[in-house]
Amino acid sequence: MAKVQVLASLLLAIFCLQSLQVFGSDPELTSDFKVPDGENATALDGNFFTFPGFRNFTANPSDAPLVTTMRADLSNFAALDGLGISSTLVVAPPGTVNPPHVHPRASELVFVLEGTVDIGFVDTTNTLRTQTLKEGDLFIVPRGLVHFQFNNYQTTAKFLNSFSSASPGVARLPTTLFGTGIADAVLIKSFGVTADVIDKLQEAEGAGTQPGY
Repeated sequence: MAKVQVLASLLLAIFCLQSLQVFGSDPELTSDFKVPDGENATALDGNFFTFPGFRNFTANPSDAPLVTTMRADLSNFAALDGLGISSTLVVAPPGTVNPPHVHPRASELVFVLEGTVDIGFVDTTNTLRTQTLKEGDLFIVPRGLVHFQFNNYQTTAKFLNSFSSASPGVARLPTTLFGTGIADAVLIKSFGVTADVIDKLQEAEGAGTQPGY
């Protein structure tokens, strides 16, 4: 009887873990693809499955010192709904950075199309993992970890970020910490700095132009 109870408890634990994994990722489809409300599946041609936003995509000088990004996710590509994937094209002129940020709902696979770029992430042991990526290289960033990209070289870099979610989400640390109204007292005590330092960081964030992705 005791063995049966142990086995039942083990099976229940496995079921709970599997349920958590399911709820923590994109919903699984029971059809080939998700048809938007009000649409007829037979009327959806190749245009529905095509995203042209990456065509001839170039850097916007006004974005500097941040990179220029173009997203293809649920916000602008309905065909991704339920498929658990999305992408971002990033153009990084020399000296630009994709600032530290996290994607709470997706791991990220970075593929360098052109140039050279430095990349890194910090894991939950506070260990920094960095690499210099060159054209053709792949790099994986596990889900939810703080990461960045920085072009510290003389030529423009272009790389494609692919995500394991159609809606990976993004929280850019400079904005999250200094642009959302967290009380100064909290930030002063957390970072062990004076109020004028926090004021300068908040002013700098206010001049930012876009979130990292």
